[in-house]
Amino acid sequence: MKIVKSAASYIVAFTILALFMLPLVWVVLTSFKTRVQVFDNPLKVFFTPTLDNYRAVFASEFMSNMANSFVIAGLSALFSLAVAAPCAFAFSRYPRALPRSDNALFWVLSLRMLPPIAVVVPYYLALRSLGLLDTHLALIVIYSVFNISFAVWLLKGFFDEIPPEIEEAAKVEGWRPLQVFLRVSLPLARSGLVAAGLFCLIQSLNEFLLALLLTSSKAATGPVAISNFQRFFGVDWGQMSAAAVIFMAPPLIFAFLVRNHLVRGMSFGAR
Repeated sequence: MKIVKSAASYIVAFTILALFMLPLVWVVLTSFKTRVQVFDNPLKVFFTPTLDNYRAVFASEFMSNMANSFVIAGLSALFSLAVAAPCAFAFSRYPRALPRSDNALFWVLSLRMLPPIAVVVPYYLALRSLGLLDTHLALIVIYSVFNISFAVWLLKGFFDEIPPEIEEAAKVEGWRPLQVFLRVSLPLARSGLVAAGLFCLIQSLNEFLLALLLTSSKAATGPVAISNFQRFFGVDWGQMSAAAVIFMAPPLIFAFLVRNHLVRGMSFGAR
C-alpha cells in the first residue's frame, strides 16, 4: 500500500512539474524555429534549429532595454533592502515603540496589494511635473515603494528567529543599538536579505504596466521591449521567444545559485 501511495505521489508531482515546464520548453523550442516552422501544422517535435532569432535579438535595441531592466531592478532591490531591513528590525525588536504595531505592519503590506493601474495616473502626473518621465530614477523609486512593504514582512520573520540573547550579550559588551544591528543582526539574517533581495529583483524585472506607461525609449525595460516584437505585419514569435529566453536566463541562474536562501524565504524564515 505504501508503494502504491509513493508511486501515486511521484506521478502527481511529475505531472504538475510537466504542466509548469511545458510553456518554458515551448518558448525555448520556438526560439530556435524559423517563421515557417513556428506555424507547422501538425506540430513537429524534431526540426532543424536556427540561431537567426538570437542573432537578430542581439543586434537589436533589446539588449540595451534588458540592461535597463537589470540596472533598475538591481538598484531598486538594494534600496528596498536598505529601507526594509531597519524597519523590519524595529517591528521585530521594539513592537511597543509603535502603538498597534500589528495593524501598522498589515498597513505596510497592504501597500503591496495595491494594483499598479490604480496609481499609474498620479505617478504619471507627478513624474511629468518633475521632469522624470522616461528615466531610470522614476522606476527605481516606484518599484521600491512596492517592494519595501513585502521585504519588511519577509525580513521580520528572519529577525524574529534570531535569539534576543545574542543581541543582549553584545549590548553588555558596550555595543550601541546601531552596532548591534549592523554587526550582529544583519549577518545572522543574511539568508533573509538574499531571499528578500531576490524577490524584489524578480518582481521589478517582471513588471510591465508601469514601465510601459512611464517610459518611452531611454528607460524602457525588457518586458516592454519584448512586447515590441509585435509588429505591423504580425508577431515575430521566433524573435520574441529568443528575447524571452535571453531575459529569463540570468534570474534563473541566480535563483539556482541561491536556491537554499530562496526556499527559506518562501517559508518566511521558518525553520
